[in-house]
Amino acid sequence: MTPRERSQTAMRGQTPDRVPVVPLIDTSYAAACYGVPVSECFLDPEVHARALLSCLERHPDIDGLSINIGIAPEVVRERVRTPAGWLVTTLDGSVWQVPLDDIGTPVRHDITCFEDVRLQTLDILRPHVIETLHHIPADVLARYNISVGLTGPFSQVGFMMGVQRVLIAMIDQPEELQAAIACRTPFALVWAEQVAALGSPSVWIGEGMASGSLISSAHYASFVLPSEQQVMRRLRELGVPSALHICGRADNLLDEMARSGADCFEIDWQVDLKVAKSRIGSGVSLKGNLHTSKLAQSTPAEVYEDSGCAIQATGPGGGFILSSGCALGRDTPPGNIDAMARAARDFGVHSRHQEARARSS
Repeated sequence: MTPRERSQTAMRGQTPDRVPVVPLIDTSYAAACYGVPVSECFLDPEVHARALLSCLERHPDIDGLSINIGIAPEVVRERVRTPAGWLVTTLDGSVWQVPLDDIGTPVRHDITCFEDVRLQTLDILRPHVIETLHHIPADVLARYNISVGLTGPFSQVGFMMGVQRVLIAMIDQPEELQAAIACRTPFALVWAEQVAALGSPSVWIGEGMASGSLISSAHYASFVLPSEQQVMRRLRELGVPSALHICGRADNLLDEMARSGADCFEIDWQVDLKVAKSRIGSGVSLKGNLHTSKLAQSTPAEVYEDSGCAIQATGPGGGFILSSGCALGRDTPPGNIDAMARAARDFGVHSRHQEARARSS
């Protein structure tokens, strides 16, 4: 199997030749691997793409990686150099603080009410992802699982208005918030259609602001799930496997997440993989969930052991992809990623393929 075939087979809950290894390599680690400041990848899609390609060269035994959001030049209104990096104002009036060697974070939001027409007209995050994908060669897309990020409608509102304002609106302005999320859903559907047309092997839907550390399962069902279901349904129609990524705690959301229609859940380290698999059954595959801090600080031997434990806990029967729980940090030792790939080769070959190897030897 090619890395793409292996990953797609596992995402669809079937049994590949071995457990795929798709660490959440996106902006920060890729920049370090390529030898450029993280801000260059965050602000320049072409540099981001080149950095991702350098990771595949450095780690030929992994099965894929991820494209994450950034700020493309076309959505920038103003960019001001500071001693620590950049202050970038985007077309929606948001101000992003972009440290020289880290990803950007919005620190001021200009949209303060749900009637603001910019919620209905602007798309700030999609251009960077689409342009990065444009710079990935077709032969790489054909071979590897390049998982393309798509910010979910709930989190889109959070990026444009601020997560605190959105969380308060769940209580004080629920109908207005639901209307805003409905306005953002067509943007997510166009995003899905674009990445499918460009040959994306899979799509991960980022709803980091819907973490179970921030919202309840009832709020998830009311504000997040309906738009997610629309996006997953469209991706399924387009024939693109989907993964749902929710940062942090998600054990309180698993039952609702299972209704999203996603092919795969990207599970962070706070969720026990074995418990998650027992709760959701075989209908959804799992991807995860090595602790990113441990990946940055552990030895390769320790990562190898942790990877083996994750595979043995959830790998039998297929439907599992070995990965980090969230995006790999900039300073993650490359040898620890190699250790994950080595563990997949040693522990992740499924029994029927082992038997086939034995018969052919």
